[in-house]
Amino acid sequence: MLNVTVIIFPTLQGGNKMNNNDLPLVSVITPSYNQAPFIKETIESVLTQDYPNIEYIVIDGGSDDGTLDILRSYRKVDSRFNFVSEPDRGQAHAINKGLQMAKGEVIGWLNSDDTYLSRAISRAVEALITNGQWGMVYGRAYATNKENKVLHPYPVETFHKNRLFERCIICQPAAFIRKSVIKQVGGIDEDFFFCMDYELWMRISKEYNIGYIGTYLANSRCHELSKTALYWEEIGLKECLEASLKHYGTISNTMIYTFVKTHYQKGREWILTELKKFQIFEDTPRVLKTNCYDDSWSPPSLEFNVEIKPNEPLSCLLIKGVRIQPDIKHAHVFLQGELIEEYCINENSFTLEITFPPQESDCKVEIVIDKPLVPAKLNKDTNDERMLGFLVDNIIPLSVKEQELNVILTEGCSHVARWLKVNRKITLFN
Repeated sequence: MLNVTVIIFPTLQGGNKMNNNDLPLVSVITPSYNQAPFIKETIESVLTQDYPNIEYIVIDGGSDDGTLDILRSYRKVDSRFNFVSEPDRGQAHAINKGLQMAKGEVIGWLNSDDTYLSRAISRAVEALITNGQWGMVYGRAYATNKENKVLHPYPVETFHKNRLFERCIICQPAAFIRKSVIKQVGGIDEDFFFCMDYELWMRISKEYNIGYIGTYLANSRCHELSKTALYWEEIGLKECLEASLKHYGTISNTMIYTFVKTHYQKGREWILTELKKFQIFEDTPRVLKTNCYDDSWSPPSLEFNVEIKPNEPLSCLLIKGVRIQPDIKHAHVFLQGELIEEYCINENSFTLEITFPPQESDCKVEIVIDKPLVPAKLNKDTNDERMLGFLVDNIIPLSVKEQELNVILTEGCSHVARWLKVNRKITLFN
């Protein structure tokens, strides 16, 4: 249920003539670490705002690139400006430190390479004054290059809970939040390295109304050393999926397709393994135990048990492996002790794709290779006397729906979005 408490600020006096004593204090917080090429422009964009009641706090992580000289110079000439510089645990921790210091009723969060546009703060405060039921407000923004020249409008949308579930529709530097709201939802979650802003919007949207104004308020700078450029693919996207699963219990088709498209070159086995972690088809089959050795070698007869939920039958097994001895040519597959298939192994790196009628209860699978090896007989430098089969990279049990997706992945990434739309119907909000 939304918190519908109306928070009343004093009204703006005489149109654009704002009274410093009547208007709420706005605390702008900037986390920073080694951003000397950009931070001066960021600071100027705050301190030149027309809004008269600002405090500006920079939380620096111990920069050694000249940032501190810039920060000291501003503290000398502007009483609204303050900073601390000391090692911290990252961006989320820095924001939380700034929140503890902030005295304002409204919080602006501006990263050290982003900038506000003219009148951004006054427009945001006016929107919060006019709409006392809003816990936060955000506006439009531009994506800019390293020199802060506009590249294109940032993909911001009018707020709706369903759209926030689909993807992050809010540009963080263009957002302003009531401090009481941030405090009530617990501040920034420091478990998130990348998408702590998106995760915060999710929490706020559960408790408060989020407002949108169609005015451009900020620039989000894109450059080769930005967090988005460095970490989006390997860390950021996964964190978005984790946050969605945490707060919605599921993940949108838009997010899944973005994940698949971003990582498509890693192969379908990798994609299917990762998507299993995010439960996109809920409780799908999983391997309970296997007789693989700790160093990933299989014995000549690889055995494993598969746990199956009745509503998600097992349809296919993907076995990804590497043969060390080219003499290995065949693998015999047994299901519940009965031979079901024989496969030829023609490459050193191989994937066995074992399909069978859907299995609705737990089962045992055995894969027997025809030419086991003994490392000690192949290499005089080892005393390993084990009888071995092949190196097991991965065992991926697939439900009926997962197998359908597996087939779609072989046809090309472009087919995935359409397949998801047909096969995953999700409606969270009216």
